Amino acid sequence: MSTFTSADAAPVKQPSSAFAGLGTLPGEADRVRSFWRSVERYPPGVTLHAGTGLSARKVIVSGWASETRILHDGRRQIFSFLLPGDAVDLARAGSIGRRSVVTLTRLETVDAEVLLNRSDATRETVREAIQTAMRRKEERLFDHMARIGRLTTKERVLNLLLELHDRLEAVGLAKQGSFRIPLTQEVFADTLGLSIVHINRTLQHLRREGLITLKAGTVTLHDRRRLAALCCYQMTGEDAESPRLI
Repeated sequence: MSTFTSADAAPVKQPSSAFAGLGTLPGEADRVRSFWRSVERYPPGVTLHAGTGLSARKVIVSGWASETRILHDGRRQIFSFLLPGDAVDLARAGSIGRRSVVTLTRLETVDAEVLLNRSDATRETVREAIQTAMRRKEERLFDHMARIGRLTTKERVLNLLLELHDRLEAVGLAKQGSFRIPLTQEVFADTLGLSIVHINRTLQHLRREGLITLKAGTVTLHDRRRLAALCCYQMTGEDAESPRLI
């Protein structure tokens, strides 16, 4: 089995929560229409660059992307996944860490400046949500360093699956432990610093143990508390409580 699924990531059905209440104030309906007109759409496999649209700061509306570095011999290291509700600064990505933002599925983004172009009553809330999303992304990078530096193969796979589940659940894209995952095993291997053979064997082992189910591109995690204990996973309080863009 070379892929989890060949399907694209499901789009976010609801607009960003940053737009909650729009249309109730004079002129706000125009802001809603402006938001949807400003959505930028990209096919899979595209590298995003700063300079497109209103600003280099983007918010993911739907789809998956990754922060990636390609070594001189063609090997790839994936540092993080960008999911709906995440914010990314393309200018910073290109200048710090020599990493690129690459789409993994069809992707929709909106310029952060569009989200900030709101009434005074909500502007600061949106600004705080964007700053929190950027800070959360940086914290996950340290989590990933610990994951690939100190955890076993089994722990790495479970730890990453739990992180993806919790992030998708927060934006309504995971339910009762199940979520769609549009990643090839090659992508998973390049994220965790493992070979495709190791990833395949580990997934099969986890299935035989009854810890996960893989079916038609959907991953189901069984007994989340037990899985978290097995792989040293802990969701931060900020992830659970901070304001979100979606």
